[in-house]
Amino acid sequence: MSNASSEILIRNGLVWPSAGDETVEDGSILIRDGRIARVGRFHARAETVIDAGGALVMPGLIQGHVHLCQTLFRGAAEDVPLFPWLTRCVWPLEAAHDEDSMRASALLACAEMIRGGVTAFLSMETVHLTDVVFRAVEEAGLMGVISHCLMDESCGYEPLAVAIDDSLADCEVLMDHWAGHDRLRLAVAPRFALSCTEQNMRLAARFAREKGLLLHTHASEQAAEVELVRRRTGQFNIEYLHEVGLSGADVCVAHCVHTERHERKILEETKTRVLHCPSANMKLGSGIAPIPEYLGLGIPVALGSDGAPCNNRLDMFLEMRQAGFAQKIRLGPEALPARAVVRMATEGGASALAWSDEMGTLAEGKRANIILVNPESVHVLPSADPATNLVYAHDAGDVLMTIVNGKILFEDGQLTAIDEDRLRSDVRKERKKLFQRAGLE
Repeated sequence: MSNASSEILIRNGLVWPSAGDETVEDGSILIRDGRIARVGRFHARAETVIDAGGALVMPGLIQGHVHLCQTLFRGAAEDVPLFPWLTRCVWPLEAAHDEDSMRASALLACAEMIRGGVTAFLSMETVHLTDVVFRAVEEAGLMGVISHCLMDESCGYEPLAVAIDDSLADCEVLMDHWAGHDRLRLAVAPRFALSCTEQNMRLAARFAREKGLLLHTHASEQAAEVELVRRRTGQFNIEYLHEVGLSGADVCVAHCVHTERHERKILEETKTRVLHCPSANMKLGSGIAPIPEYLGLGIPVALGSDGAPCNNRLDMFLEMRQAGFAQKIRLGPEALPARAVVRMATEGGASALAWSDEMGTLAEGKRANIILVNPESVHVLPSADPATNLVYAHDAGDVLMTIVNGKILFEDGQLTAIDEDRLRSDVRKERKKLFQRAGLE
């Protein structure tokens, strides 16, 4: 099917505008010039007509925390704790990236996410070659906020240490190149408290706010990390981030597994965004984040997979399932209903990306970021509740179509903007060379 049409009509669908809405049977969506022009039960004509055949038609999933630069590292660092995982494998590989390996890694992530119904994402890349990631995502057709990573001499890994003035100069160049792009935005990412000096973080926060950019960091992923931050700063992690300017509605903090009551109050009062990555937290033995408590305080929460080395999938269906199960283990079967999980994967992600006015629900005027999901899979039948199905029954293989900004990026089992055969070849070739450069093969 051509992507050239300025008008697309999706008809005969089970339309689910948002997690808080009921479904509309035999519903339709009219897309005009990349945006939703009409939603509901109506008749219309369009250049391109898609018969949904009763499929679930819903907002695209939003990946709240991912590292595109790490996708080539999938399966490389198994069964080790966080700090050895970083220093022995992930950071050496990030340092060894060249343009070709970075492009292959980013495109591989995009391919997996598009196939799995992701239409937008927030990523944290490494300290160099962020422009290559932008170019790969532009080619793939996704929407995204791509964060340039900041690490300085305090990180303890010299190949990735970059002086703050140089890092912010890199951000200036990226802004000059990508400012005003329709689908892509830049964010500033001091990696975490143990990889940046206080001055680094303060200057990063000031720069981002002067430029109107989001801030993106990690915090309180593991108890050992929290203890190290306390030894270095005399404060708990979130408390310290607040002190140096990394709190607020423009700040997204991944993990937040281990937080004290007064830190949660900081998150609540500042409206700081939490990025929940349940599978990665389980695999690295980090623990289970207190998500119902955050939501109960009104703290915005998005859902993400984290990077391929600590997951190993970039699969939002898996993250929804794990998010629901984990809280039921902590608090009992009534904890975190399915609709709350879907909301984190859609509206919560849109809020984290500061794009709530453009995505997260199916509403007139918003971007046409839409997925079609097969309700007839044998592992889904006979349940009729879309939230229950999405969180606990569906998997990424049930996605029939992914539309981003009115462009069809996946249909009939095929990506439309990425040559998968070439990508597979590039991934194998570039991974081998990357590991050789890093001295890991």
